[in-house]
Amino acid sequence: MTLTELSYYSRRFAPFALLFFLILLIIYYLIRLLLLTITPPGPPTVYLNPVFGKIKKPVINEIESSSNLNFTIDTIEGRPVTASESAKVFFLPQAPTRFGYREKIYLIAKTFGFDTETIKHRLEGKEAVFLDNNQSLKIDITNFNFTYEFSFENDPRIFQNTTSPLKKESEDKAIEFLREIGRYPEELAQGKTNTIFISYDPQAKQMRILDSNEEANMVEVDFYRPDQEQYPIVSPNYFNSQNYVMIVFYQNDFKIIKAQIKFYEKSTAQIGTYSIKTGDLAWDRLKTGKGWVIQKQPDSKDIVIKKMFLGYLDPDVYQEYLQPVYVFLGDMDFVAYVPAIIDDYLTE
Repeated sequence: MTLTELSYYSRRFAPFALLFFLILLIIYYLIRLLLLTITPPGPPTVYLNPVFGKIKKPVINEIESSSNLNFTIDTIEGRPVTASESAKVFFLPQAPTRFGYREKIYLIAKTFGFDTETIKHRLEGKEAVFLDNNQSLKIDITNFNFTYEFSFENDPRIFQNTTSPLKKESEDKAIEFLREIGRYPEELAQGKTNTIFISYDPQAKQMRILDSNEEANMVEVDFYRPDQEQYPIVSPNYFNSQNYVMIVFYQNDFKIIKAQIKFYEKSTAQIGTYSIKTGDLAWDRLKTGKGWVIQKQPDSKDIVIKKMFLGYLDPDVYQEYLQPVYVFLGDMDFVAYVPAIIDDYLTE
């Protein structure tokens, strides 16, 4: 065959060769696609980094065991829900005692209305305590967490000529006050607030939670951390935060009658990732008495769980970790928690 003939036939059959090659490629990828559709996917890779080793269970004061209760589940899913296979755990470093704390605690006491010229503090461990006839204030000298209470039950005069509190004004005054005493952590500023309207009868000394401000003469503004890893923050009391300001309003003035900040800064560098219990295992823990009952009606024994989810428990007493818990909500304001980290990594 001459070069001229070879060139002729090459040009003539080149399109057919290219078409044949394209058909082979299409067949190859069709076979690969078919294999992918009929081959079950492997288990997802779960990233774990339990840098703290074993960690202590969350600490909540004044809780009951879920033993001696009968549970049924009536959620939207109709069964326990597994939130995830892993979750982050945040380290809460302990604050050291601060030199020069005296000036700070006296500023806080004076802002609350103490006559700091005559009322002096006493130390009880790491707490500075101020007391007079009508009010008490306790301040942690390491982190300036505090608890303040005015004895309004013994002074009904403060409920004379009150005005109904407004939501926005209440939040603004509470934030303004916390900033004034220098205890409004950035995380609380980034989180949500919840405003609770209250009616207090000074004669009967009874409180009622209201749906609106129409009959209210008190208001409580609760502060929460922002959600962690798309999971909500829950408090040891669930329906209220341990970080709050309670206010009575007048025509041109207001009075703080209770306030508390129990907030522990979390490390942004020391974060672990731990395996968490399945929803079925958490449900089993609740039913077998290993859950923590946060709220229930007296004498209630048969509990119907209406909602189950994962949340991060924000502690009101110092502990080393901000960690997840399973939250169970039921009829008649029932609330219970179950530690979410698998038992292999939990200690008492």
